[in-house]
Amino acid sequence: MAQLKVLLTGATGYVGGSVLSTLLASSNPLIQQLSITALVRKQQQADALLVKGVNAVVFRDLDDAEHLTSVASAHDVVIHAASGFHLGSATALIAGLGARRVETGASVHYIHTSGTWNLADSSPSQGTSPKEFSDKSDAYAHLKQLEAQTPFSQRTTLLEVVSASEREGVSAYILMPPDVYGCGTGLFNQDTMQLFHLIHSALKEGRPEYIVDDSGGAGHVHVEDLAALYEVILGRILAGEAVPVGRDGLFFTETGYHDWLDVSKAINDVGVRLDTWKTAEPVPIDIEDAAKKWTGGDLETLKNSFCLRNKTSPQLALEMGWKPLKTEDDWKSWIEETFEMVLEHGPEISSS
Repeated sequence: MAQLKVLLTGATGYVGGSVLSTLLASSNPLIQQLSITALVRKQQQADALLVKGVNAVVFRDLDDAEHLTSVASAHDVVIHAASGFHLGSATALIAGLGARRVETGASVHYIHTSGTWNLADSSPSQGTSPKEFSDKSDAYAHLKQLEAQTPFSQRTTLLEVVSASEREGVSAYILMPPDVYGCGTGLFNQDTMQLFHLIHSALKEGRPEYIVDDSGGAGHVHVEDLAALYEVILGRILAGEAVPVGRDGLFFTETGYHDWLDVSKAINDVGVRLDTWKTAEPVPIDIEDAAKKWTGGDLETLKNSFCLRNKTSPQLALEMGWKPLKTEDDWKSWIEETFEMVLEHGPEISSS
């Protein structure tokens, strides 16, 4: 039997790099036998990966659809971890897998990285309890309904991934993580920016802040636990074991939930403990001011990051054998670790 080939995008990023390191360290003999290729934008990145036994293809960018299709057509599995918002790259990769299926007659698989921002709607979060969702319910139908009301690029891409994979005869699996935290395990980008921006702003203002009327909450998952789910799904695919696909294959990955006001209070406590400031409580600010300080003025990103209240239950992932190891203590420790990193290194962390 010919060696199976996996193509990974986003290998130099936070999530994709962690997925790659997890696969390279896997104890699963089926994964150990894979040929793994990463798409990268710089030759020096390709050289660094080659040392680790990873093939690399240098490409221009995600808009290079023809090249993406060509490269994907030489692989049996594509893990797309570069961007859940970029429609063209997703459909180009699926088209390549479809061509592979036609040429070889073998089954082909596409693992897509999306997120729980897809669950955003126009309902206000103020004064409400979190909305709860399960990936055992018909998440696809709910996303279709939301998209019909208000198009959102990440959700648009997810829905087209399902449609394109059905047209091309590609088995698609879609991961929808909430906020991802923790130090990445990849060779390149090892940081996630959301909490960094919040803490950097607090240090700049000399106090932590929160959104006065619309502060929400979010689920979270440690990047190592998230990467482990890619390993679980890939391992089941290689073993010929059942995995929900397409409309049924939307996987939530939440392992905990935080309220952003509580996060601001935790940041405040760390600052007081480290003698960074003396304030007793976070300070309320309006949503426009928060957008200027935390998301460069991007109000939509601000609302999706800090004003939603969605809890997601990863029942499908757990049924597949996913066993996340990190706890709420790890989440709380990450707030303090991030504070200390930003305090030591300053704003350059947030631009790495």
